Amino acid sequence: MPEDLTAGPGGSPRAVPDVRVRAAVSDDLLTMLDLLAETIVSTLGFGVAVVNIVRPDGSLEVASVAGDEKARTMLLGTVDTAEIWDGLLTASEAWGRLRFADHRNEAAYHEMLSWVPDIEPIDAEDAWHPEDSLFAPLLSADGSRVGVLSVDLPHDGRRPNAATCKALEGFAVSTALAIEHATLRARAEASEDLLREQASHDALTGVGNRSMLFERLEHALTVRPEQRGTLAVAFIDLDRFKHVNDGFSHLVGDQVLTSVARRIRSVVRPADTVVRWGGDEFLVLFEHLDADAEGVPVVERILTAVAEPIHCEGHELTVTASIGIAFRRPDDAFDADELVRRADLAMYTVKNSGRAGFAVYDAG
Repeated sequence: MPEDLTAGPGGSPRAVPDVRVRAAVSDDLLTMLDLLAETIVSTLGFGVAVVNIVRPDGSLEVASVAGDEKARTMLLGTVDTAEIWDGLLTASEAWGRLRFADHRNEAAYHEMLSWVPDIEPIDAEDAWHPEDSLFAPLLSADGSRVGVLSVDLPHDGRRPNAATCKALEGFAVSTALAIEHATLRARAEASEDLLREQASHDALTGVGNRSMLFERLEHALTVRPEQRGTLAVAFIDLDRFKHVNDGFSHLVGDQVLTSVARRIRSVVRPADTVVRWGGDEFLVLFEHLDADAEGVPVVERILTAVAEPIHCEGHELTVTASIGIAFRRPDDAFDADELVRRADLAMYTVKNSGRAGFAVYDAG
């Protein structure tokens, strides 16, 4: 069972557990690997079974150890480079689908063994030596390596016979399938998460989009009347933003929009929803307001934050915003579209009266 990365006692290589990577392996997969390793130990007569998983960078990490507790303590979570495993597997003997590293084979990297059982070989031609190693490369359906299964310390002190090796090959196939299935499922879940993220977020600024806004608005409107607070939407339009694109470049304009989005998020409340409505327009949804006045200080903070100078591409730019805010109180009956429309009308009131300020929608 090879390792490397840092020097251990006596100068022998010793790998280091990587907790961050182990956290990425699902609990279901770890449970399955533990079960497979324990079954190998209990049914095939080995004292130790170890499962190494290929990590995203190609190195291999010990994910499961069954049998000897000292081996488990020393090996679990350790990491080896792909090059070390390539060298070891290449130098070892082919036993069908298995690979055997004979202690007499100097090319088999015995100095890389971080754990060697404390046993005396029996006096027999087929005796198992403490520095012997038996491995099963774990391959996916396309032939790529997903891990390595290794065993050690046979109970009878002898090298395994053909029947035992055949059974170990079967366990190797099951282990490879478990890892491949878990990997494919993780990739599918990650793709689904990415698609959901893309469907609800603005690609440029990272804040939400219209879809997110209306999803959260509709959810807020379905809350039972006795549990509702006041809702509010702030409609934010950057003043004369076209001058930024025309006078500098669209690249600078995109950087300004990203900066503005980040500033808005930094001054609203944690539960508030910030979305890019389109172009140079942003909306903020406020939920669970106790009264109309509670949303006004947040809008004032947005105005101040947006107006701070923005430095990008060697330029110092200043943009201002016109903001309209509309409220929907618990006893109001109008829908999400109407709330956004009212905030939009209030914003245009600011535009028409000089910009760089805010107004609250007034039905009168």
